[in-house]
Amino acid sequence: MSGRSAVSVVICAHSAQRREQLKAALNSLGGQSIQPREIIAVIDHNVELLAMVAEQFPTVRAAASTRRPGLSGARNVGIEQARGEIVAFMDDDALAPTDWLERMIGHYDDPRVLAVGGAVAAAWPDGRPSWFPAEFDWVVGCSYKGQPEEVATVRNLLGCNMSFRRAVFERAGGFSEQLGRGGNDAAGCEESELCIRATRHFPGARIVYDPGLVVSHQISPERVTRAYFRTRCKAEGRSKALMVGSTGTSSGLSSERSYVLRTLPAGFARGIGNAFRGADWSGIARASAIAVGLAYVSASYLGGRLAGNGRRAPRHVVSTFAPLRVADVDLARPRDRVDPVDGKTGRQFGGAFCLVRDGGRPIGVVEVPLFGRKVEARQLRKALAATPASALPRRIEDDEAQFARVVVATRDRPEALARCLDSLLQQDYGPFEVVVVDNAPSSSETADMIAGRYGATGRIRYRREDTPGLGHAHNAGIADAIAPFIAFTDDDVIVDPQWLRVMASNFTASPEVGCVTGLILPVELETRAQYWTERQGGFGKGFDRRVFDLAENRPSDPLFPFAAGSFGSGANMAFRTSVLQAQGGFDSALGAGTLARGGDDLAAFVSVIRAGHQLVYDPGALVWHHHRRSEEGIERQAYGYGVGLGAYLSKTLVDDPAALLQFLRAAPWAIAHLLNPGSSKNARLPEDYPAALQWRERLGIAAGFPAYIRSRSALRRRLRETREGSEYMEADGGALGKP
Repeated sequence: MSGRSAVSVVICAHSAQRREQLKAALNSLGGQSIQPREIIAVIDHNVELLAMVAEQFPTVRAAASTRRPGLSGARNVGIEQARGEIVAFMDDDALAPTDWLERMIGHYDDPRVLAVGGAVAAAWPDGRPSWFPAEFDWVVGCSYKGQPEEVATVRNLLGCNMSFRRAVFERAGGFSEQLGRGGNDAAGCEESELCIRATRHFPGARIVYDPGLVVSHQISPERVTRAYFRTRCKAEGRSKALMVGSTGTSSGLSSERSYVLRTLPAGFARGIGNAFRGADWSGIARASAIAVGLAYVSASYLGGRLAGNGRRAPRHVVSTFAPLRVADVDLARPRDRVDPVDGKTGRQFGGAFCLVRDGGRPIGVVEVPLFGRKVEARQLRKALAATPASALPRRIEDDEAQFARVVVATRDRPEALARCLDSLLQQDYGPFEVVVVDNAPSSSETADMIAGRYGATGRIRYRREDTPGLGHAHNAGIADAIAPFIAFTDDDVIVDPQWLRVMASNFTASPEVGCVTGLILPVELETRAQYWTERQGGFGKGFDRRVFDLAENRPSDPLFPFAAGSFGSGANMAFRTSVLQAQGGFDSALGAGTLARGGDDLAAFVSVIRAGHQLVYDPGALVWHHHRRSEEGIERQAYGYGVGLGAYLSKTLVDDPAALLQFLRAAPWAIAHLLNPGSSKNARLPEDYPAALQWRERLGIAAGFPAYIRSRSALRRRLRETREGSEYMEADGGALGKP
């Protein structure tokens, strides 16, 4: 033996008929290469079985379940008794190999790991029945075809072979006693419900499935009958309906969708194919069992929903959200660490969203759960996937720095603007000015704040633009510019001290560079709405510096260059002044504050590339964005994102009708990008992200096309009225001036 681990192992039993299997299971745990801290046998309302364990296994703690009869209640008693940092579970009819605990514990070296489980190999009483499909081995509590074949992150684990950090139960609670087996009831899903609930309490956590972490499961003869198969399938459907009622449909059935749409059809086709090729006529029986099993599960699930078991969970259940602490950690400072408790407010965080730097250079973001302990920089290095360092432009020195202008558009947000301006004045870059464009303000509050707070600095210039629209505001900000490059950010961001220097380095590195964008990270992720925004918006474009153009740096993406969101965002962009002026600035019919609601930044990015210049994305140019805290209005925000995207695409077609052919060629990929759950756009969404928000954005895209036409017409009408008014004033003034 190589010492005692920090693992408590819990085995639950209730039936005297499995007395011998229970003895074998306990003996297999006693022979581990690393001994558990303790073995707890919870006996579910069976006095004789409890006495047997206490008498024959003095090193095992025998505990009587005092909760509601059933597996979930018995497991919860085991959790209450356990003292280890990790609580592992194995069934009373399973056998663990000698390295079971040793292999399991190794995965917990990763600070992101919340739970670890493995495969369950079926030990059939007389060999596998020829009619029994491997896709349905979950019926007998074993691993089934369709599960990962190598170590992977999964939604939930198999109850016969699983473990959790103790913090899961302290924060999220135990197993739901409304789910799971009870006596002869073949129900389940209690493990799935707990795993879903736990990941909501610990954002960034991983549930790891290791197919090499195997236990052997003894299958009793009564479980290999077709009658039991049907009974178990019906119970599973009923359990799924109950679980959906606890977690919400999106989370409750996310894994099942892939299983039903991919695994089962493939298994059905394989069974039929084996039969017709003459290799195995029992393939027809297996294919039939797949069809029958799916039918029973589906019918039972639908029945449960109609009975009220599948209704969406109450608001307080669905909205459970553990705030994430946003942290900035540098591997070059080994003493950096993330505390799960805010020292000022005492607020506890369920996880951390960590920007990881190496000597000041951002190299990655790691989401880690906080299990009540501080996470150190060295642990984040383990959690961060190693990627090759991308080529960086040479850092320019102070004597090489060119004069720059920073434009910040704002409207009626003086407090947020002040935070942004304060961070701009902390830049480590030398010569620059800031132009604040006050866009259609409702009062003089912003102008008064700038005059009073920043007037003495001589660095902040105020400019008022009464025509609403971000495109108008940005064009007002670049008027009379003499700086070689102009950077843009929003009033609700905080800029990193190196932001301008990194931007300037890219323009200095090559005269071909016409635009530079950078990394956008959240200031805080303390509400669900903020987390949704971060995962949906995709503001961060990765940590590799990338160059885009129409020549050797053209990516293979069929949507290039029209999927302009991959280039960056308007809250963090800079342009070579001559390039921006050559394309006429920004389209004033686009942007927030117009009927188009957005898209001015995307249109500018594509114009730069199509004009033959390079666009560079450099994650070293970093800003921190304040996401919306409240869920109120988030549907309107999602719709607005979509309208802006549709409006920008409409502008592309209006300005260049020949682009229609490119659009048509790219349409299949665009549709897949929007609708396929596995696309880069949708795969990053959290499980509880409302489908309604996705459809609001898609509806917005469709609405964006007419919105741009209306916005462009309104702009032309306004310009015509302004021009006619100006001509009238000139004529009137001339007449009045005649002697």
